[in-house]
Amino acid sequence: MKLKKLDLKYLLIILVVNLQIVLGQKDSSQKIRYFTKKGIYSLTIEILDLESNEGNIMLGLFDENKNQIVGVKKIPISKKKSFVKIDSIASGNYVVKFWHDTNNNEKLDINFLGIPKEEFGNSNNVKPKFGPPKFEDMIFKIEDNFYLKMIAQSLNL
Repeated sequence: MKLKKLDLKYLLIILVVNLQIVLGQKDSSQKIRYFTKKGIYSLTIEILDLESNEGNIMLGLFDENKNQIVGVKKIPISKKKSFVKIDSIASGNYVVKFWHDTNNNEKLDINFLGIPKEEFGNSNNVKPKFGPPKFEDMIFKIEDNFYLKMIAQSLNL
């Protein structure tokens, strides 16, 4: 299937904006950074089907208004999966995005077309189709302690 030049440019812009999660930590250990008020619930995230144990997971939790409320860096990988538990989450609607930082450079590596070279994932395991998934399709609701299973995706074009 051939993509038009405009389609590739759109895909480049949207994928980079959607998948890069800016996290402000520089420490080599896993860090959880809260950007807003805290609540009483826990969110446990399991990331499955990673291609390797190299590198770490970089993850962001966003509220329904697309504001990043929690950032987690350097989540370790073992047996091609990863776990993180985020405590003190308020009830509400959320979206989780992650990428597998295989080379530990703390940024999502992309090819010359802007397509991610590293694995990534979105809550509800929504897959991109000629651009990022709709934010609304990735939303899930927390009203109690919550377990979220995410499957690593890659765009091997």
